[in-house]
Amino acid sequence: MTPRLLGVVAAILIAGCGSSAGSAQTGRTTTSTAKKLAGSSGGVASAAGGPRQVARLVLPASSPARSVRVPILTYHRVHDYQTEYTKSIPDETVEPGVFAAEMAALARGGYHTISQVELFHALFDGARLPAKPVMITVDDGYVDDVRTILPVLERHHMVATFYVITGRYHEQGFLNETEVRRLDQAGMDLGAHTRTHVPLNAVPAAEVRDQVVGSRRDLQRVLGHFVYFFAYPYGAFSPAVVAEVRRAGFVLAVTTMGGTTESSAAPLTLPRIHVGRSQTPAGLIACVRVGGCGGGGT
Repeated sequence: MTPRLLGVVAAILIAGCGSSAGSAQTGRTTTSTAKKLAGSSGGVASAAGGPRQVARLVLPASSPARSVRVPILTYHRVHDYQTEYTKSIPDETVEPGVFAAEMAALARGGYHTISQVELFHALFDGARLPAKPVMITVDDGYVDDVRTILPVLERHHMVATFYVITGRYHEQGFLNETEVRRLDQAGMDLGAHTRTHVPLNAVPAAEVRDQVVGSRRDLQRVLGHFVYFFAYPYGAFSPAVVAEVRRAGFVLAVTTMGGTTESSAAPLTLPRIHVGRSQTPAGLIACVRVGGCGGGGT
């Protein structure tokens, strides 16, 4: 499918998406089907190679209090730090060999990566998760996501969530629209990380809305399906920011707070575990086991 035709299909598919969670109807995609067709991401791949079909999700007005233990790991760059075109904070760059060894350690340890949809249904429907669940998330949308991280994940049949800064599609070193679609078609989850990576608790309300609602629309235009997952830049949020994220239609959002307990009472302020440059595969397994490695990134 040509990029122009894909854009037309995307426009048709998301024309009725809107930004309000209140207008969405909860959809269902079984875990087994999702794993077979879309890498456990909750979306069904198109047989023609077009946009995936993604179930519509909405945060319920009320639900039983429920929590699950799911370590959510935070990565940013997986790259040789010395050759980075856009320099990151050193602690946010993990060398490729180390990342590969960490994923292998998780696989050997019997950990199962889960998708955002699986976590959503565990929290709000009481759905069972696989033994030793873990979620892998990658912030900022560097080109490493496709070139380095995706091949390792596919080797181990793992799924991850990539939070994309949608205003950086045309910047060197970051994912372009074609690469974002490649992650999606590989069965990965895509989430928004605002348009320009600003601390949302420090900007005017109008800019918060543009950054939150706008980044969701940006991703939906590229992918041709709904997007429900969000990461706060710098982990910065406030009650007003969380309310805007909810109004925009997101159902799960992650912070930089440390912890491994994910709760239906706070689906838009989920804690994570930061995986830093000095971490080792054995150390990562220890962190996942005890949940004591701290919060997660920018």
